[in-house]
Amino acid sequence: MQSVSTQKNQQIVTTDSEALRLSKFGQLFEADRNRLYSYIYAFVSNRSAADDIFQETSLILWREFDKFEMGTKFSKWANVIAFNRVRHYRQAHKKYQLGLSDDFLQEFSKNITVSENRPISVEQKWRYLEHCCSLLSEPLKKTYHSFYVNNLSAKELAESTGRSIHAIRKSVFKLRKRLFDCVEQKLREGAS
Repeated sequence: MQSVSTQKNQQIVTTDSEALRLSKFGQLFEADRNRLYSYIYAFVSNRSAADDIFQETSLILWREFDKFEMGTKFSKWANVIAFNRVRHYRQAHKKYQLGLSDDFLQEFSKNITVSENRPISVEQKWRYLEHCCSLLSEPLKKTYHSFYVNNLSAKELAESTGRSIHAIRKSVFKLRKRLFDCVEQKLREGAS
């Protein structure tokens, strides 16, 4: 049977290690939170969905923090968890699938990670996106405005335009690809 002082010493050690864990998690998480939210938002392009996924991801990061290997990149570890939460969310909420396969999302995820390693501010990326939006054809501008600004689902957009959901999904895919390619081109030009 342990003495009372031994039990208290074990509690203090546990409390100290828990405090250290909390402190380290807090430092890493706070340094990465804006980037992580942007990463999630890039997949769903909806504030409410991104907020939900970010909150779930944050809880899992905290709960699983003891599995994180110190000395490795926290952002890379967080991306894996966030990406899995995005996939889960997309499966539960068909609106965010838009006909995009998991393979496409994997590729998109790699491209986001590559572009995150470049020292360009979020504000600059938004300026690039705004510029690229201004270059869109009128039909794609309307799709962008309806889908991303007015937050219409593919079904609602199909009903309001008289087009099929398949046609809307193709249009949104084309829109995303065009914007992604344009922003990537701007990032390459900026890095030169």
